[in-house]
Amino acid sequence: MRKALIAGAAALVLAVGYIAYPILTVWSIREAVRTGNTAYIDAKLEWPTARATLRQSLTEYALGPTPVVAPGDAPPKPGLWQRIKAGLGRRAVDNLVDSYVTPEGLPRLFGAREFYRETLSGEAARLAAQPWHERAAGFWSRVKRAEFHSPAAFEIEMADRNDPTRHYVGLLRLRGLEWKLTELRVRASRAPVLPLASAAPSRPS
Repeated sequence: MRKALIAGAAALVLAVGYIAYPILTVWSIREAVRTGNTAYIDAKLEWPTARATLRQSLTEYALGPTPVVAPGDAPPKPGLWQRIKAGLGRRAVDNLVDSYVTPEGLPRLFGAREFYRETLSGEAARLAAQPWHERAAGFWSRVKRAEFHSPAAFEIEMADRNDPTRHYVGLLRLRGLEWKLTELRVRASRAPVLPLASAAPSRPS
């Protein structure tokens, strides 16, 4: 009886740890970006797919989604202004992703945003002085959705701290014994979105 209880308790601890591990990974990435831990950021992101999905979603976020066309219908032809706006928008997104979606660039981007949104409003000192458990509570309060699509695929959706209408949707995949962020998208909270795991095929480990 005692052995069964010990085995059951051990199984419960392992299950809780397995469920918490990807969430802890997301929190750790967030803290690494905040503190400039480029080595951890580099190790925890799969950059080609993260950049590609972020680039696509930022373009849609800035310019709007591609219009849905019924089968057999020709897509609407954009006017001159729409073509100019689309070209400039894509160029801006490409420059942003190329410059900042790197281990060194993400902390710089985060630091610039914090300066403009918080330092000027007097919030920077208060946020810097927050103990880790308060930061963790704030992080958890912004989680809108967290689910396993399979034992090796976990998706999380979070609201931006400064703009609740902007959400970040990340897909993590289990690589060996660690979780890595493989896809990242930005979207408006009002826009419907398919789970990332169904939007792209799983890459073999």
